[in-house]
Amino acid sequence: MNVLHIGKFYPPAKGGMETILASICEKTTGHVVNRVLVAGTTTKTIEERDGLVDVVRVGALAKIGAVAVCPTMPAHLAREIADLIVIHEPNPMGLLSYFLARPAGRLIVWFHSEVIRPTWRYRLFYRPFLQFALKRASKIVVASPPLAQSARQLQGWEAKCVVIPYGVDIRMDSDAVERSAAEIRQAEKRPIVLFVGRLVPYKGVDVLLEALRGIQAVTFLVGDGPERRALAAKAETLGLSDSVKFPGEVSAAHLRALYRACDLFVLPSVTRQEAFGVVQIEAMAAGKPVISTDLGTGVAWVNQHRETGLVVPPGDARALGDAIAQLLNDAPLRSTLGQAGAARACSLFHVDRMIDATLDLYRTVTDSPELAGNRASVRERVAQGIGKRALDMTLAGAGLVVSAPLWLVLAALIKIEDGGPIFYSQERVGLGGRQFLAWKFRSMIPNAEAGTGAVQSAECDPRVTRIGRLMRATAMDELPQLWNIFRGDMSFVGPRALRPGEIEVNGSGVVERLEEVPGFDARCAVRPGLTGVAQIYAPRDVVRRNKFRYDRFYVRRQSLWLDTRLILLSFWITFRGAWETRGRKY
Repeated sequence: MNVLHIGKFYPPAKGGMETILASICEKTTGHVVNRVLVAGTTTKTIEERDGLVDVVRVGALAKIGAVAVCPTMPAHLAREIADLIVIHEPNPMGLLSYFLARPAGRLIVWFHSEVIRPTWRYRLFYRPFLQFALKRASKIVVASPPLAQSARQLQGWEAKCVVIPYGVDIRMDSDAVERSAAEIRQAEKRPIVLFVGRLVPYKGVDVLLEALRGIQAVTFLVGDGPERRALAAKAETLGLSDSVKFPGEVSAAHLRALYRACDLFVLPSVTRQEAFGVVQIEAMAAGKPVISTDLGTGVAWVNQHRETGLVVPPGDARALGDAIAQLLNDAPLRSTLGQAGAARACSLFHVDRMIDATLDLYRTVTDSPELAGNRASVRERVAQGIGKRALDMTLAGAGLVVSAPLWLVLAALIKIEDGGPIFYSQERVGLGGRQFLAWKFRSMIPNAEAGTGAVQSAECDPRVTRIGRLMRATAMDELPQLWNIFRGDMSFVGPRALRPGEIEVNGSGVVERLEEVPGFDARCAVRPGLTGVAQIYAPRDVVRRNKFRYDRFYVRRQSLWLDTRLILLSFWITFRGAWETRGRKY
């Protein structure tokens, strides 16, 4: 299954949504093929491989607030082929791109948090695109029941909501982490309060600083952000310079040591932008009690009052200070809450649980008929089949007439070069496995396969003639197949017509017959095509078992709109003479 994730950014960019996106992609690889489309940090679009995940970072011309403006993102999205598309929201650029491109593939909206914007701006510039996506979505993922019940953006869509709590990697810390934690405690000699997060207004760190007055403890504010300088100045004004530390971003190992070293963890967020608080789970997994705020989101669902920690009203410095003092002065309570938090984290918020639920959702959305929003009914399939055949006959008939003078020119050039036959015919496998005779202009030397058998041509193949290289680059060698299309052996769009008994060396270096490759029978459910998803999108030299994924995608998603799009792309590739290109053809 091919899954395309549309995110805002991707690591090394910092953020909770980015961390969860990366975790999903990394942990589901091996079950699905993940590809990520996000905004980049430069004006140049960069395609790279992050581990086993393909990431496209689209060039951004500007940044308005936290939103990167990427004018070419809709075009990039329109070129993507996926069985399943996951939009990670909030994501203004992603929603706009989806609205404009309207790609095929079932849709899941992963609703990470609410958008807090002035009402008129939200209604004018955001709500229409979000509602379009929510309407098309098969399912909407939220991380907690309270978010599904209280988010105003999801009102009316509750029936589509599925709860998949975020998960973190819960494991025993190494001896090095434990030693580092012990060193931190020994160096401070005071109780330790810990905060982890971006230093932005909604995190409520200014309220935390107010609450710390009179508290006999050292506080680590781990993270960075636009408010850091102002917060440091406020700490100095409040006389907290000696007890509040701003270490900035720290390594993963050092962060785990801080979780182990601290006495309690505080998440003092003040707005509903804090929808969950993954850092709470990390602290709970380390056996630490948590103090958080009651925002009506999933924050107080993760950290449950007087079970795993304490929950106070948002923006209330006195209540926050009292809660901190209560836990610092009551070691047995800290231990009880910390143990309960560790058990809750392990049972409900383990990353493996999140990944299992995600894969189950993928299977549900792509396999269940009642959820197949883009899957055509039988009547629609019949109509599409009639329309497709009519389109094939019309285009093939017109093509035969218009290209007739070109046939004469190509025939003369082939004859002049080596005096051999003009046409070349081959047995091909068609609809339902039926074999037919396909015709092409000869582009290789006569008897090119006498010593090799049915083997696909390679780059710089010495068997290809000079005029053959021109014809292959522009697909003019395929012109005689217009007759195959006209008579119904082939279609303009479909999987490539393979030869009976064709062999290939697979990724393990083993020679295999293509009829034995998984997916061969599925692709025979439609007529083979002159062009298609695999012919356009798959790298030229990729092994067939990987190309068959593209063919199966077409079999599931075929439509007149998709055919038209692929035909237009094919004309563009022909115009560029790029059919023999080993990389991207357009």
